[in-house]
Amino acid sequence: MAQKKQTSHIDSSTFVKPPVVAVMGHVDHGKTTLLDYIRKSRVALGEFGSITQHIGAYQVPVGSKKITFIDTPGHEAFANLRSRGASVADIALLVIDAKESVKPQTVESIKIIQKAKIPMIVVLTKMDIVGANPDKVKKDLLQQNVIVEEHGGSIANVAVSAKTGEGIDDLLGAILLVAELKNITADPNAPLSAVVIEAKKDPGRGNVATIIVQQGTLRVRDEIRVEQETFPVRALVDEYRKGIDQALPGRPVEILGFTSLPTVGSLVTSKDSTSVQAPSEMSVKPVLDKNSDAILKLFLKADASGSLEAILHGLPKEVSVSQTGIGEITESDIAQAKTMDLVVIGFNVKVPSRVTKLAKDEAVRIRTYTLIYKLFEEIEEVVTLLAQGPQREIIGQAKILKTFETSDGEVAGCQVMEGRIAKGDKVIITRGNKEIAEGLRIKSLREQKEEVTKVKKGDMCGLLLTAPVDFKPGDMIQSYTLYEF
Repeated sequence: MAQKKQTSHIDSSTFVKPPVVAVMGHVDHGKTTLLDYIRKSRVALGEFGSITQHIGAYQVPVGSKKITFIDTPGHEAFANLRSRGASVADIALLVIDAKESVKPQTVESIKIIQKAKIPMIVVLTKMDIVGANPDKVKKDLLQQNVIVEEHGGSIANVAVSAKTGEGIDDLLGAILLVAELKNITADPNAPLSAVVIEAKKDPGRGNVATIIVQQGTLRVRDEIRVEQETFPVRALVDEYRKGIDQALPGRPVEILGFTSLPTVGSLVTSKDSTSVQAPSEMSVKPVLDKNSDAILKLFLKADASGSLEAILHGLPKEVSVSQTGIGEITESDIAQAKTMDLVVIGFNVKVPSRVTKLAKDEAVRIRTYTLIYKLFEEIEEVVTLLAQGPQREIIGQAKILKTFETSDGEVAGCQVMEGRIAKGDKVIITRGNKEIAEGLRIKSLREQKEEVTKVKKGDMCGLLLTAPVDFKPGDMIQSYTLYEF
């Protein structure tokens, strides 16, 4: 007979909920490096391009207390992820480079914080850099109706350097003071309430969701409900990939055991709970754009739902995303892309060698990226080229040395000057800077009177085209393919 699971009671009167702090600001203003210094690890160096690609949540001890940080991305494409971080936070840190001052994502972050109605602390970073000007930053903030205490406002501000450690203790003290003044509370014995802030497929662990507990306590083997799915928690993993037995309010933790990926923003409750609502700002249901007039159609795979969401929101209108998925690119993805004539885009995902081979065999294009701005840059370039019509890529060039008549037609005696030319190639004929013929193919190719399929640079050959052309010695024959993404 199975034993009934025992749960320990936690004294609510002595429990102090760690404040959940969203770290926000413009790209490369030092958010991740600041937190890296605080938690003494190397997350900033581990992120591609030193830009946080999706939400990182972790907890750090500060004396006898704890603080939970949510590191939100600064790139403009991740606006929804910043909003998501603020919607579950108790306090927001507005991180600003003391040299660069207020930037577009700084302004956007301010609006998100104000909409979330949570306390703000202004953090001036990179104070060790020559040119740091905190006074200018504070004046620039006045234009955004952010008034720090020095200017008669109620918003705390702290100057720090993640390189030297200057001001870090003051910052942590300010966070705990604001949390105390706000009287942040939670009941670890209340019914479970937690929110999914990220979801991804892990090759070794399956479907994984990052959640933050808001009320109650989450334990391993608890029966929980997320959306319409009910299942036992298989494992709880902290930000250092260590297994833990339980997560109290304010704790970020990864849950293993999902049979399918949950929607970001979903409420996590106990099995018998009737609650179904999560903060409205958290809801994430990426909508596919199946624009039939799009000039570039994609199958998009990403490492996590937050990345997928950001890419969908950042693509130009000329691009249609017909299929999406989380996790590595698979053989079935290639088959579907082949059927639907889609280009496969992977962001922070692996492509097994067998999948690469299949894609090559099936002529399915795959592009993978680790930086979101690189993805956007290349797609913008491709859209611009495709809008101009098919683009030629010259793959071989031969010079006509002499011509002679045969029963099959006029043959050009050539020497291959660049690349290679092959039977069946599309070609254009040029004379000087003028194009005199196009749209032809090489019908026959001979080398030393032997029929061949390909001739490489430096070799001599005779070739016959699919239609007669008035070419002359000195003309150039260029073989090409049409540019494809």
